[in-house]
Amino acid sequence: MKETRKMKRKTVTRIGAAVLASLALAACSTDGGGSSNRDVAEFDASQPIAGSDQGQFDASPEEIREGLQADPWWAPSLFVDCDATDEASCEGEATEGVYNAIPSDLVTERWRVCAVVPHLSDAYWVAVNYGMVEEARRLGVNLDFYEAGGYTELSTQISQIDDCVAGGADAVIIGAISADGLNAKVNQLVSQGIVVIDALNGIANKDVDARSVLSWRRIGATVGDYLVAAGGDENVAWFPGPPGAGWAEDANKGFVEAMKSGSMTVVDTKYGDTDKNTQLRLVEDTLQANSGVSIIAGNAVGADAAAAAGLHNKATIIGSYMTPETLTNIESGKVACAATDQPAVQARVAVDMTVRLLQGIPLDEDKKRAYPAPYLVCGEGGEGAQPISEFVPETTFAPEGWKPVFTVKGN
Repeated sequence: MKETRKMKRKTVTRIGAAVLASLALAACSTDGGGSSNRDVAEFDASQPIAGSDQGQFDASPEEIREGLQADPWWAPSLFVDCDATDEASCEGEATEGVYNAIPSDLVTERWRVCAVVPHLSDAYWVAVNYGMVEEARRLGVNLDFYEAGGYTELSTQISQIDDCVAGGADAVIIGAISADGLNAKVNQLVSQGIVVIDALNGIANKDVDARSVLSWRRIGATVGDYLVAAGGDENVAWFPGPPGAGWAEDANKGFVEAMKSGSMTVVDTKYGDTDKNTQLRLVEDTLQANSGVSIIAGNAVGADAAAAAGLHNKATIIGSYMTPETLTNIESGKVACAATDQPAVQARVAVDMTVRLLQGIPLDEDKKRAYPAPYLVCGEGGEGAQPISEFVPETTFAPEGWKPVFTVKGN
């Protein structure tokens, strides 16, 4: 039965909407865990999906909160036509829109989904765990969640993917440790008929089925554009993140390109794993070697470590993404600004994309890449950015007290 579903999935992702209607899934079936007893709606590809017209891109913070609580939920997003770009990672022009999730009653099977991520040692990936777990629960699918233990553990992540497949996974969501290091594994998964979703970090392989991946070039540019607009002859130390990680490399590209148009000088760029000890050592070594540094910019862990060490008294600190600690630091004035890529929303999009493909439901906007638009959140005096009072924490953080969940049983 499982092999039949995989072959069906490969068929429905290649045929038109008219034929999809004839393959509508209404009957409950088994998935290793028995029959589903949920009431399901028959998917009719000739009709709009219920709730698919909700929301607007320029929604207010309160509207976004309400949209995320609905079933189906929605969130302002950007969409990229991966078929229109030659880049293996689907970097292309993005169009503004709204991501509308599918109603939960369209899910007819307890699909087996695996998610693999680099680690759970900071709040960013804990938020990803939260978003994926909650979306799996909403849609009633099985989810097994794995963390590799850090950005040096590529072989572990590959082994975890193999374990997922051996356990009967219908789909694998990959928060990649390396943009290029998983190419062979992605090719293998696709050849086996397993749905592959690129989530949050980026994979340089055109054959992934869909992507819930922020443009890290855009987020790097968001930080760079802010500094350029601020002006002045400041010296900047830049800390993108782990070497070889696709998101860090892309953020660096966007940042460097944006900084070319300004008068500030990037005196040093240091890569390193996103744990506090590593990042603090990099920051302190850089400041010691470059006495004129007045701006520390880069990954949230580094920004938080610098603030905890009191380095905000020596330089302005800006984060390229955000943790709850970063938010607290912005509120206290220790960190000036930080970008958010809304990882909790990206995680929910990744699971929704997965189930769409397994059910033979078209991707939202018929685009293979979707992600929430990044923006900069600043404290007092942060012109040209969103004030902290308008920040929606639900897009970016897990609820206070959330403990990572590694197994979700479909209902």
